[in-house]
Amino acid sequence: MRSGGYAVLFTLVTAGAAVAGPASGTVKSSTGTISPKQALGYVVRDQRNARNTRIELLLTEVPVNAVGLRDQLDPHVVAINLDDLRDRNYLLLWVMPDGTVSMNATYSKTMTQYLNDSAGGLKAELTTNTPTRVDGRVYSPSPLKTMDGSTYTVDVKFSADVMPALSGTAIPAGGGDAGKALTTFVAAVTKKDWPAIKAGISPKVLPMFDRDYDTPAEKADSASSIFTARLPATKMKIDGGMLINPTTAVLEVEGERFGSRVLSLVKMVKTGTAWQYEESAPAGSLR
Repeated sequence: MRSGGYAVLFTLVTAGAAVAGPASGTVKSSTGTISPKQALGYVVRDQRNARNTRIELLLTEVPVNAVGLRDQLDPHVVAINLDDLRDRNYLLLWVMPDGTVSMNATYSKTMTQYLNDSAGGLKAELTTNTPTRVDGRVYSPSPLKTMDGSTYTVDVKFSADVMPALSGTAIPAGGGDAGKALTTFVAAVTKKDWPAIKAGISPKVLPMFDRDYDTPAEKADSASSIFTARLPATKMKIDGGMLINPTTAVLEVEGERFGSRVLSLVKMVKTGTAWQYEESAPAGSLR
């Protein structure tokens, strides 16, 4: 199987001045054919060691509107749930600094996925692999086998600038005032103290928890259940983070979940003089 040449047309994506570059080639399986035309690159956390990052490439058959993707705590989750990708096939490539590549080819309508990496028969030829740009080809020299015995082939080319990661001024361990507010908030969640929980949630998020038809005790129970699942509250430690602007901070928070040490990113916003919880996302495991 031979992949085609790069498309000539570039598609501008207004997300931190990112440009979606061209892609070509195919992934062929018994489920069908994925023929990407566009490649979008951005930085994500390494799920196996969340203190590190890696480049994720989203190869799509249609242009996608990725406005605001750079500002997300978890660009991966936001990217695969873009409206433009609804019922569309796509290919994800994760590129490491050493040139190793992992792949997930997703057929959306059937929710069928084909996974492989550089250790499983997938080959990567990267002519550029820097924090700001990735160019190359990923292919299977011979058909790859799935666990059920069926085969598939991969041969795709891509070229993409990498959207810069969310950045800001470093916050030291403990998280400063934002970290103190998060610690107070987690303690309120643990105690199911609704007035304190309410005071620790930003106005943007509060309506989701402060429903008129619930009693204070029901609100506390619901919030405690949700935030206990979202935040690594067991043996929690705030490693630091970054101040995105005077009223927005992203904290790196580690804790235990199911006996393993994990890292989460927590967005805190300043309302008046008070720092409050607004959003969180799991970053991955810690080694």
